[in-house]
Amino acid sequence: MKVAVLGAGGMGAGVAHMLKRCDGVTGVVAVDVAPERVAYVRDSLGVEATTDLGSVMADPAVRLVFVTASNQAHKPLVLAAVKAGKAIMCEKPIATTMADAREMVEAAERRGLFFQIGFELRYSRLYTQVMDWIRAGLLGDVVNTHCKYICSEFHGKSSWRIKMAAGGSMFGEKLCHYVDLPRWWIGSPVVDVFSACAPTTVPYYEIRDNYHTVYRFANGAVSELTFVMHVGQTFQGDPLRNVIDQQRGDGHELRYLVVGTRGAAETDVFNRTIKRWEFGDSEASMTSKLVETLTWASDEDGRYFHDSDTQNRDIVRRVLKGQPPMTPARDALETMKLVFAADLSADTGRLVRLDELD
Repeated sequence: MKVAVLGAGGMGAGVAHMLKRCDGVTGVVAVDVAPERVAYVRDSLGVEATTDLGSVMADPAVRLVFVTASNQAHKPLVLAAVKAGKAIMCEKPIATTMADAREMVEAAERRGLFFQIGFELRYSRLYTQVMDWIRAGLLGDVVNTHCKYICSEFHGKSSWRIKMAAGGSMFGEKLCHYVDLPRWWIGSPVVDVFSACAPTTVPYYEIRDNYHTVYRFANGAVSELTFVMHVGQTFQGDPLRNVIDQQRGDGHELRYLVVGTRGAAETDVFNRTIKRWEFGDSEASMTSKLVETLTWASDEDGRYFHDSDTQNRDIVRRVLKGQPPMTPARDALETMKLVFAADLSADTGRLVRLDELD
């Protein structure tokens, strides 16, 4: 099967490189509007590359496309692939507006096409371990999650990701992962969202650099996300040493606490740990016991968080076998509702019901 990569920037080049080594892929073609990126991918990776999207969409050998272009380009590229009848993997966010995201999902559904969104954390061992514990009943019913995410400003002044027109909001570009996971773990629809943002302190951002967001589920569960970009020390470390090791203790943090009726779990990227507590009872009080602490080696970082490689190989395998996506785009659309509801709440200062976005 031949696979196309639409968008040959940093992410697209990485996907093209992976696909060259992927079982079942007989050829890779990259498409980009910039001739210099086309030349780079062709010369450095040795894959076919072109600026002619139409010729690639007309090629019957291309059965699957990966949309890895900037966010504002997702809609036209996905709709072109839908028109051509291709299987589609699109990076998150689906689109920069809710209306566009819905239009894309509905267009693929009408044609009965494979359409999956790049929520690779659902493949990442750090978070699948929590889901394994939930499915085994070890946490009981998940009723409370909290994510604390603090990082450095790593986009830079020239990035399209800091421009509202090109990238949409920070919530869609980055934080959608961290509201998608609680949706997955809790398994109940979100009812409403409240989001408050302090003044932006990165002076060249068109988008917000912080969020304090709470969302409530139909089953009564509550999730909270605290995000601040730029506090973590600017990375100027040794490129030959592991990045996580160098950033530990310098202000970076990415940690989940997942609390259920029978126990709790914690995931901690920068300490490379996954922990589980078991709740019990005694004559004096409720009890909590730390029963599992899992860790991993630095060379396994990619498998434990942001495991795009496993995700993309799974998508290729599913398309080859005629299987549906692991997570349908319709499910990802529910996560997009949280994205746009969070920004609407931050804009208006009010609680936003999810059904408002329907």
